Amino acid sequence: MAFANNLVFVSLLLVVFLMTNIQPSLSQSTQQLIEKICRSTEDYGFCRKTFEAHLKSPNADIVAVTQITVEEATDHATKTHQFIRQTLEKTRDPALKNELTECENAYREIAQSFASAAVAFFDKDYDSVEKDERPTTRLEASCEQTLHSPPKKQRILDERNREMRILITMSLGSVQELLRPRHSAPAPLAVAPSRAPVDPLKDINRQMRILVAMAVVTGHVHLGY
Repeated sequence: MAFANNLVFVSLLLVVFLMTNIQPSLSQSTQQLIEKICRSTEDYGFCRKTFEAHLKSPNADIVAVTQITVEEATDHATKTHQFIRQTLEKTRDPALKNELTECENAYREIAQSFASAAVAFFDKDYDSVEKDERPTTRLEASCEQTLHSPPKKQRILDERNREMRILITMSLGSVQELLRPRHSAPAPLAVAPSRAPVDPLKDINRQMRILVAMAVVTGHVHLGY
């Protein structure tokens, strides 16, 4: 009798374990989106794991997929910038200090660019998302080039830079995919725009929202759309 009870208990535990650990399979359309984006990166596995770890639904559309890339790129850039600053405080090597200072500046701009992209994403201004993200490729490359310049190659940021490169490629790939239907559609007839009143607080409000976006994303709170 005791054995039978134990067997039932173990069976129930197994059922609970399977129910809590089975991941729903992705829909075909979501699978195709992720496949297309990840095939353009240097590390397909890292790309897929990133998406699969953050998808809220197996039927995620391109907007949800793009949101993941904006959030993860902002988070990674901000954390890398913080890491560089902390490393700079401990570094005594003058040459390394100079190189890390250049990378600190580069990653500050990368984090700001993705925070600005996050604000644009929240506003559904996807053209601005792409515009904000585009310079980050050059900024990351400048840090990498600085650290790898002779006479001594510094490896301290190799993995962080590699992941940043992948996240940038994912971000640009997803937003370009999002914009594709819009850019391929025939252009509407030109109409003279009405003159909108000038809002003197517009730029200030945008900068404040960028700062809020950085706090939201790095705090692992989803932006929503």
